[in-house]
Amino acid sequence: MAWLRNRYTLTLGSIAVLAVSWNIYVDLNNDGIITGRVVRADQQPVGGATVVVSERSLLVAVPKGRATTNEKGEFRFTGHTLHRLYLEAYKEGVGRMPPKEFRLYFKGENLFIEKPLVLAESK
Repeated sequence: MAWLRNRYTLTLGSIAVLAVSWNIYVDLNNDGIITGRVVRADQQPVGGATVVVSERSLLVAVPKGRATTNEKGEFRFTGHTLHRLYLEAYKEGVGRMPPKEFRLYFKGENLFIEKPLVLAESK
């Protein structure tokens, strides 16, 4: 049983455990869900705002989906397959938030945005 304490066995075993753990994490978190909230500058929720998720190519941003917020300002996208995405939000008469970039570790990773998207007043 000395081979169990061998540094090569320990190193390769540790790598295997990490690889299996990472694959389990990816499998449990690749549903393509994006959730968050949209608020005004005074932190009041904005119902009826439009949130757009886009993928940016070299020259243009390509919209991949749109969602409308509920009365609590919450939005949800499902089924995205992006690993680098941009979210922007707007509501006529309230304001707009310019595109904000989000980078994920893998395609379709679930993204639960803690900090709300803040609409700046339109001028």
